[in-house]
Amino acid sequence: MRSRVFLLNIIILLLYAGSLRSQPLRLEDCQVKARANYPLVKQYDLIAKSTEYTISNASKAYLPQISVTGIGGYIIQGLPTMIPGAEASKDKFQFIGIAQVNQALWDGGATRAQKEIEKASAEVDKASIDVALYAITERVNQLFFSILLLDEQHQLLNLLKDNLERNSKAVKLSNENGLAYSMDVDEVKVEILKVEQRITELVYTRQGYAKMLALMTGVPADGNIQLVKPGMDALPEPAPINRPELSLYQFQRKQLEAGNKMIKAGNMPKIGLLGAGIMIQPGMAFGTEKLKSLAIAGLNFSWNTRNLYTSSNNRELSRISLDRINNQQETFLFNTNLQLTQQQSDIEKQKTVLAKDIEILKLKSNIKKAYELKYQNGMCTMNDLLMATNGESDASANRALHEIQLLMSIYAYKTTSGN
Repeated sequence: MRSRVFLLNIIILLLYAGSLRSQPLRLEDCQVKARANYPLVKQYDLIAKSTEYTISNASKAYLPQISVTGIGGYIIQGLPTMIPGAEASKDKFQFIGIAQVNQALWDGGATRAQKEIEKASAEVDKASIDVALYAITERVNQLFFSILLLDEQHQLLNLLKDNLERNSKAVKLSNENGLAYSMDVDEVKVEILKVEQRITELVYTRQGYAKMLALMTGVPADGNIQLVKPGMDALPEPAPINRPELSLYQFQRKQLEAGNKMIKAGNMPKIGLLGAGIMIQPGMAFGTEKLKSLAIAGLNFSWNTRNLYTSSNNRELSRISLDRINNQQETFLFNTNLQLTQQQSDIEKQKTVLAKDIEILKLKSNIKKAYELKYQNGMCTMNDLLMATNGESDASANRALHEIQLLMSIYAYKTTSGN
């Protein structure tokens, strides 16, 4: 009994897993899965961790800075006696220990500027990854619509094969009754073999594309991936460009602003608390007194004017870098708008072509039906009927091709605009 229950559970799990594998995928699902599956996505966590540690290090600039120095040596020549009554030390070994504690009170804004630089740098790195990952969208679109086109062609070839097989049965029956030539049977058989040959090519081509899409998205690569055909949307309305490149340019400008704050902080003085202790062993005699230790405390004020000489040049370099970023963004928007204009034109053209395809297919179907009646009445040859049948099939294939091309253009427009 337990073994039967266990076997039943295994069957249920296999059926469930099979249903997951056969679950159709939408284009948006493939795009999301491809970005999540791309190895570069791991950089996000690495950037976040690196930024956290770097900012933490910058924050420690206000912690007390302690330095200890010890000097020990042999006195070759003693210090001269400057005070009457003082005796020179007879100890030839002297040790001096110095301990100093510095506590920054104000560093001119350098620590805050450093934190802003690190945050802005992290945002720039992440935005660069966003740009790289967004480029995957176009590759996914190409694979997705290529598979859909192969599926449409496969379906049309199956319909053509069914039609030819019906004709073959009718011709065989007529031949057996002496109403058709055996050559007609062979002509239909040749066309069926040609269709089967094309189906075989489509099947293997689709398997290759499906495996590539499976590798990009991380779904099971069994070659039988099923896709959902997107709806035929209207021409997308013009909308502001919303590409990740624009965020990258914005974060690059913020990075320059943080750098300018660091330049300004480098020109400011630094103020802090200072504490120092000195130990001398053995002590140094000053008259009747002997100095063994000394402790001092007070404010520390420092101002390095070296940065003042280069700050103007640094600000000019920053302005040039800002102009370059603005120029890059302007160029990107110009090229993207050109591409969108071309894609809009392609969409309008393909919509017109597809409308004509529908009319052509309707006429080709009527022509094929007329030739079927003619052949039944002995008014045309089998070759004429096959030409009409292939003409209808070609019209169906052109309609399917142009429909997929229109879908590709619509989604290419969405990808280019970032919407």
